[in-house]
Amino acid sequence: MKVHLIVLAVLLLPFSSFAQKEKREKKDPWTSTELWIPVPINRQLWHDKIDKIQLAADEFDHTKDGRITVKGDTTSSDKLTDALLRHVDQLQQIIENLPLDHFKKITYLTELQVSIKEFTFDQANGKVDAELYTNTVDNYETLIKKRELGGDILDDINANFSRSLYNLMPMFKENGPAIAAVYTNMVRLYPDEMFKKLREYKDLPAAEDMLAHIAPKQPNLILTYANSTSLERAIVRRCKDQLVKKIVEIADRAKTPLKAIVYLEDLRDGSMSINDVNAVTEVPELYFKSLMKQRMKPNLLTKKILDRESKMQALEYVRVMNELHESTDLVRFKCLENLTPNEMYFLMVLCSDEIYTSTFVGTFNRMLVKMAPMKGDAFLQDLNMDKFRTFIRMCAGYNKLDEFIATIDEENRNTLMAKFVKNIDKNTETDLEDAVDVADSFGSINDPNVLDYLLGEVEANYERVYKENNKRGLIIYFLLHTLCNSAINPDASNDELQKQLRVPPITFIPYRNLTNDSGSVVEQVFFYGDEDGMNSFASFQAIFKADEWKSVKNDKWLTLTSIKGKPMTVYANLPLAEPLDEEAQRSLCDYMDKNKISPSIIAHRGHSYHLSTTMSHLSATNKIIILGSCGGYHNLSTILEHSEDAHIISSKQTGSMRINDPILSDLHKLILGGQDVNWIDYWNGLGIQMKTPQLQDLFNDYVPPHKNMGALFLKAFKIQMQENG
Repeated sequence: MKVHLIVLAVLLLPFSSFAQKEKREKKDPWTSTELWIPVPINRQLWHDKIDKIQLAADEFDHTKDGRITVKGDTTSSDKLTDALLRHVDQLQQIIENLPLDHFKKITYLTELQVSIKEFTFDQANGKVDAELYTNTVDNYETLIKKRELGGDILDDINANFSRSLYNLMPMFKENGPAIAAVYTNMVRLYPDEMFKKLREYKDLPAAEDMLAHIAPKQPNLILTYANSTSLERAIVRRCKDQLVKKIVEIADRAKTPLKAIVYLEDLRDGSMSINDVNAVTEVPELYFKSLMKQRMKPNLLTKKILDRESKMQALEYVRVMNELHESTDLVRFKCLENLTPNEMYFLMVLCSDEIYTSTFVGTFNRMLVKMAPMKGDAFLQDLNMDKFRTFIRMCAGYNKLDEFIATIDEENRNTLMAKFVKNIDKNTETDLEDAVDVADSFGSINDPNVLDYLLGEVEANYERVYKENNKRGLIIYFLLHTLCNSAINPDASNDELQKQLRVPPITFIPYRNLTNDSGSVVEQVFFYGDEDGMNSFASFQAIFKADEWKSVKNDKWLTLTSIKGKPMTVYANLPLAEPLDEEAQRSLCDYMDKNKISPSIIAHRGHSYHLSTTMSHLSATNKIIILGSCGGYHNLSTILEHSEDAHIISSKQTGSMRINDPILSDLHKLILGGQDVNWIDYWNGLGIQMKTPQLQDLFNDYVPPHKNMGALFLKAFKIQMQENG
């Protein structure tokens, strides 16, 4: 509203004053179309602030035309123009015409300014909600009317709620029931947003509503609150929701609440009591067996917790078998004696990233014996096909797929393999994990007939998602089709595969990509303080010849600098006794960060259960990542999150220093010579060195970057999803 000051005469005739007063009394300030008295100069500033917001909104499209334009949206443009230009002008006029004192009018003008001031910010960020601002201005007028004409706003809030009332709450902050109603409605309509603001309304009933909403989705969070000393504890404990009350009971009566929460649905429906749960969770073997039975139930409330606990308990068995890899089978696999074939199955699929080759093979063989005479397909059906793609992929990787398929009647074998590639896209929570399992298996299946059949099934699913117009599914099946074709035709051009996948070069990495700004290549190697790590470190040091490398050691790490050929520096932490090994790693990383030293090559030398520690230090600057550990092949997704362009060498099964050392040594030779790394030539050269059958078997477990189908799938998937919006 553009207000023009009028110079008033100091003295007015009494009759004239009376006449004007008489005229005003006959007018309605809510409907009047004119300003009755000019705005005094001491209130002009507050109108100017509102006018500036209106002007900025009008001129945002670089045209001052009295219209707020939302590109391509005439309806929103009309609503915003009416609300923020016409209606706000009218409100300024109403405020001035109301029989209020100067300070009350300033209060109203300030509240009006605050209610619309975010508009220009939202406009600049492309987040304008026309309905929100229309409601804001309309509700602002309603609130003023309620104040001046009388009446409670509570009925209006419940009958016609919009989030604009949340923004306008300062206008009725003294009205407790109205504030409570706003929060209740906000929690109902915008629970995710309001959960982040829980403490803002901690003493209101809406806080209890919020936790009742969260409980089915995050029961472990409610449990954490119930056991905490934070203010959320009070909210949880006064909440009347039955599910929340059951979680509080677990917090108070369970001996190990973090384990007991898995049984929340059983406790809620009365099929188990707290005493039953305590009896199970106290005995590790009973707890593991019980968890495996829980997996067979439609467990919606605690699925994520169940998955976590299942893996943790399964790892207890797998790590024992891994650590006893030099013991006799009688000793090593004794822990499996009391387990059913179902339970042994879950040991394998839940621990795919840590299980040793021999541990898998030993567990698989014992599972098969106990499974008989049940057919393999019936066995998987009994398991609700839980993680069956992981199982098929592992069987292929460990050369056990033919043996498992042989347990299935011939006419049903193709049915299982069809399920392996069918409907991957149907579950968006697991589609990537499942697709990577399928892609990985293509590189391990040696039977051309099986690959041909899988290719046909992939094509059928591609046609299905095409008809469904499922873009994500199209990308998944296009990539699987491309990779399956590559496995069928291994001699085909890798350049053509790269072109089809639209990924960066997969067969080579230029030398210049490995150098830093100083023209040097930096490598960092992670060692661990167990016996294997100490032996590996000693073997690693032996590959650096004294006439080619300068060696400097302090109390936490070793630095090796080339004195021949191109500049290269290798940093390796010392394998100090645990937990000093990780402290040495952190000290080395701190030193490198402080001196802005970024490694382009990372090598992990340790068991797979140490791999997560190494991966926590990965970054986008890493171009080659060498996972010299068992199971490194199964951590691709996490690695590529940190280093999306990395070329990954990994082991599907057993990592060995007898392979890891030549991998590093040959790579160093290429770098010192300033040569690009051609993975095909490099890998062929390594293969020639592996002359004995034992070395050849170990070497065959390793996957070079250009054959790492899981990594190729993930890289290509990310690129194509970005290209397709």
